[in-house]
Amino acid sequence: MIVIWLVQLLIAFFIYRDAKEQKMLAPVWAVLGILPMFGYFADLVYLVIREVRPSRMTEQPPASL
Repeated sequence: MIVIWLVQLLIAFFIYRDAKEQKMLAPVWAVLGILPMFGYFADLVYLVIREVRPSRMTEQPPASL
C-alpha cells in the first residue's frame, strides 16, 4: 500500500514539473495526482490534455545585433 502511494507521489512530482514548464496550473495538477483513487485517472487526463494542447513554452526572441 505504501509503495502504491509513493509511486503516485512520484508521478505527481513529475507532473508538477512538466505542468510548470508547460505554463499550466502545476499545483492543481500535482494535488489531483496525489488524491487516492482519483490520482491515476487525473494523470491520464493530464497526459491527454498535454498532448492535445499547443505548447506554451516561451520562445527566445531573436538576438538583436
